[in-house]
Amino acid sequence: SILARSGSTAQGGGEDLAREDPLLAKMDDEGNQGGQIQVMENTYIMKPQEHEKFKANEVIKAVKALLDERLKGKKYDSNDSAQLSKELCTEIKEKVKEIGAPRHKLVVQVTIGEVQGQGVRIASRCLWDVETDNHASAYYTNPYLYCVAMVFACYYE
Repeated sequence: SILARSGSTAQGGGEDLAREDPLLAKMDDEGNQGGQIQVMENTYIMKPQEHEKFKANEVIKAVKALLDERLKGKKYDSNDSAQLSKELCTEIKEKVKEIGAPRHKLVVQVTIGEVQGQGVRIASRCLWDVETDNHASAYYTNPYLYCVAMVFACYYE
């Protein structure tokens, strides 16, 4: 049989299956490539348990603290903003993972702009399950720049 219970390995016909699906890698128990294919069964967990839910309030606090720490006293520089945005996205994503949101796909978007007396409104739209998916956003501003960070967490089975 090609399929196996969760955590076990299946033998036989692996070469044909690997040719059909190049994403299946042959690995042994130590993770080395060998002659066995490990196939995991679906858990059929459709909703996160209470302790697995995305904690928007905690994420907002953590993101605000991170933005304050990283952007305090900075002046806007168009040459550095793209790299700074990427770095902030990575750091925010790591912070959210520390807070804990298992089984959630995380999308982080950071916008940095120069303050020139203008008003800025940032909006986003998504199609998602309102019972399992969530988002958090935080902003930072000083006399020279503004920064808006948005974190989207979509539950993934």
